[in-house]
Amino acid sequence: MKRVMVDMSATLIHHGHIRLLKRAKKFGYLIVGLTSDEEIFKCKGYKPELSFSERSEILNSIKYVDEVVETNWLITNETLEKYKIDTLIHGSDNLFNSDNFEVINFPRTKGISSSEIRLKAFASIISKRNKEKLMLTPGPSSICDYGIKNIKPVFGRGDEDFQNRYDVVINWLKKLSGQDEIISIIGSATLAIEISIANFFYGNILILDTGFYSRRIYEIVSKYFKADFVEINQIESIDKNYDWVAACFTETSRGYKFKIDFLKKLKSRTKANLFLDATGSIGLEDGHELADLVAFSSCKGLLGLTGGAFIGKKDKIKQNTNDELSYYLRYKTHNEKLVTGPYHIIEGLFHIKKIHNSLYRFINSFQSDFIKNYKEFLVWDNENQPKLCTLINARLVSKSATEVIFYKSRELKKGHNIVCHLHAIDNKDIKEFEKHINISK
Repeated sequence: MKRVMVDMSATLIHHGHIRLLKRAKKFGYLIVGLTSDEEIFKCKGYKPELSFSERSEILNSIKYVDEVVETNWLITNETLEKYKIDTLIHGSDNLFNSDNFEVINFPRTKGISSSEIRLKAFASIISKRNKEKLMLTPGPSSICDYGIKNIKPVFGRGDEDFQNRYDVVINWLKKLSGQDEIISIIGSATLAIEISIANFFYGNILILDTGFYSRRIYEIVSKYFKADFVEINQIESIDKNYDWVAACFTETSRGYKFKIDFLKKLKSRTKANLFLDATGSIGLEDGHELADLVAFSSCKGLLGLTGGAFIGKKDKIKQNTNDELSYYLRYKTHNEKLVTGPYHIIEGLFHIKKIHNSLYRFINSFQSDFIKNYKEFLVWDNENQPKLCTLINARLVSKSATEVIFYKSRELKKGHNIVCHLHAIDNKDIKEFEKHINISK
């Protein structure tokens, strides 16, 4: 009987290995040349999940296998001679050939590999952790596994592969925001807002008061300029021109979204440039192209990790004459990449981009169902409902063993609550939500 060897690492044994062994057994006495732990680390760069002895035990229990021996990563003539092998069988990705021994290459089983299993296992872990902790927060919320499972070492200078990915992400953000230029910053959206204001605002400034985050804009602006701060119900009475109008497109603290036509008319009437804090709207709402300057973070509608922020602007917007800014607050510092940027967040967004449309559809579907099911509790009209979150005049009570993190807005009227919808990226529908949360007057 022929002595046949199949060489493999079998770090995570799957049906592709079984099919290969089944085919190989037809050729004779089957010996598995199993790669040692040390060789896997040396050649693949990681310690196998299952040790050699564990992998060997599994393979020896398979009916097609007659014997398991330890081999190096690369099979040599010496190895085949040592075990008196007549025929070597391995996958088509193996480069070994010999004039002294019969070598047969079988194609790999399509759609399966140990690497793919690792990624699926990682995604399952993230999905399980998301399910164990229901995040009704506006971001960070549920973790998008695409934002972390494919991350690899990157650097902002001299790393051509990363630069290509960076360009893809920046072009995506330009499209989402309707801006001509985008820069990235390590930090929160608050930092991006201050850099935007300090470097580009001038003259007469109007800020629209919608809640906590618009007051954040006012407080920052007040460090550098004087500004008018006007509540929504007083906007129609404005009868003067401004150089800048600033607003939160989505005011997360009150679950309120501006109608884009309203902002468009106001911009035209005041003959102003428009600045939008797009933190709660980017990636979720249309209409950002109306703005001349925007700032936003990585962890809400973009669905990325916390810690990255972006500024987008139209080409026509030029820097002001403020030359007393600290190094980190200068737009030039970040535009010319004179400091470390949010490299790994960008890397994560590169992969999230591939599935962002699908994740958006989950969020949009959940938001639509939520508004339909709880319309009697809504505070705002439908046209002012953001995709990110919904303000309701109702009580929220957890009714399951699952840990629930409610969004604690920095300002809400008594009896009001906000439900945020980013948790739906795991394709959670309204029925799943209602297993955990009770909503009542």
